[in-house]
Amino acid sequence: MNPFVWARDSIRGRGLLRTSQIVGSTVADLLFDLRYGTDTRGWVDAQELDTDSENKAHAVHYQATKARPFLKLLHSLGLPKDSVFVDFGSGKGRVLLLAALYGFKRVVGVEFSPQLCELARRNIATFSKGTPLRSPIEIVEADATRFEIGADMNVFYFYNPFDPPVLSKVLDNVRRSVESAPRKLWLIYNTPRHHELIHQSGLFRDCSCHEIGGTEFRVYTG
Repeated sequence: MNPFVWARDSIRGRGLLRTSQIVGSTVADLLFDLRYGTDTRGWVDAQELDTDSENKAHAVHYQATKARPFLKLLHSLGLPKDSVFVDFGSGKGRVLLLAALYGFKRVVGVEFSPQLCELARRNIATFSKGTPLRSPIEIVEADATRFEIGADMNVFYFYNPFDPPVLSKVLDNVRRSVESAPRKLWLIYNTPRHHELIHQSGLFRDCSCHEIGGTEFRVYTG
């Protein structure tokens, strides 16, 4: 889309302030890859990904999380540093890098595309050459519905990586894990299209809304 047309439509729909915040975050994302030599931007259609998963039809396109709003959110939440962070649909790995900068005990990315897993591993290697990571990062090539949620995993991140049929199964896996090993949970949902599904899961007692740099997050705790 023509950027001037987008700006005009965005100002009409979102207002000048939020549009300027989105533009600022977009520029910051461009500078992120230029600064670190990584390749985390871009849009990848899910149907173009190399995977034999039967859930490919339920996958949503890859689009990177905006770096500045996400880091601001993490710092504002003050999540325990001994937490294990899991990004479902981790794509090229930008969120994994940001979570490792925050300093969780461990950071895990779950991605069903071998192509994106390889790109994420390259980005981690490139990033870590010039920037010390405060957390070990693990890339798990797996269908999200088959990923075993460990007893120490307690912070989950979603940026609409898949449709409700898959999301429901992942939430069921979270439920089984927490029933087996009770613990406090956090779920961070970027652009929460399927908020009702998470709300109705009964896994979380509280939900808070956060708008940072033009990005909407919901944070669930339970």
